[in-house]
Amino acid sequence: MKKSLLQQLVWLWLWAFSLPATAATLSLYVEDGVGGHIAALPTSVDCASGCLIEAPSDTLTSLFAIPDKGYRLQAWTGDCAATQGPLCTLKATDNHHIGVRFIKSAASAKPAKALLLLHGENERHTVWNEFAKQRFNNLCPIIYGGVVLGDDSSDPDNHVYCYRIAFGYYDLLAATASQSDGPATLVVAKPDKRVAYTRLGHEVRSAVLGITDRHPNVRLALVGQAQGILAAEAFLQTGSEQRKHVIGLLALQAQQDSNASRPTLMHPRTRRATTLSLTAAPEQDALLSSGLAQLTQSWWLAK
Repeated sequence: MKKSLLQQLVWLWLWAFSLPATAATLSLYVEDGVGGHIAALPTSVDCASGCLIEAPSDTLTSLFAIPDKGYRLQAWTGDCAATQGPLCTLKATDNHHIGVRFIKSAASAKPAKALLLLHGENERHTVWNEFAKQRFNNLCPIIYGGVVLGDDSSDPDNHVYCYRIAFGYYDLLAATASQSDGPATLVVAKPDKRVAYTRLGHEVRSAVLGITDRHPNVRLALVGQAQGILAAEAFLQTGSEQRKHVIGLLALQAQQDSNASRPTLMHPRTRRATTLSLTAAPEQDALLSSGLAQLTQSWWLAK
């Protein structure tokens, strides 16, 4: 009996050591060690020069290129070299080497004002078309994965810039998992609600980074509907430094979902950001303008 038990213990010991590693090691570095840092999530590691991080094996690791004041992202290198924007996401496996290069920014540091429009689930960025037509001469650049697609456009009356997110960055990564054998091949299960909520916040953070690349001293008002509201809250409840650019959130409620249009303080972790719940649809320009005037304490109306 004792011999049988010993054999079982030896077998279990050998089996345990045959399992794949539970963590992968990624090598991160900032070219020349100047200009910014890499923020790695979900590990919450900031890398300012060169470092090794451990991330759960075969899960998505999101890397943000965060420039210092006076710098901007020039390019990713290594396994993220194909990435165009501030967010690179890949499956955590050993032997990943990821670098980033920052250069001095020529963007104007003068104060700027902007809206970031966040569409709901089962909607697209086109839900804001009428608002863009009425206020921004039908021009409001799309942001996808932190990449701003198109030239800037501002309201001719108040000089507020307009941007809108096209959500779906993580969905597309998962959808193309079986079509590539490269380092970004992703074989992941459908995320639970908590993970999905966090990833929506990542998409908003990358969009803010894309905007600040053009306007380093921008003040942002977020305008969201349904899932877009959740995305904004997920971003604002993080500790990221990019949320300092946000003055508040205009949360559009459908008629059946809303019982008031009043300003309320958000979760304490959102610090200075406030939210205004408003019964309105994305195409109702007059109502949105009224809500923005309340939320921004009139900078929306300033000439």
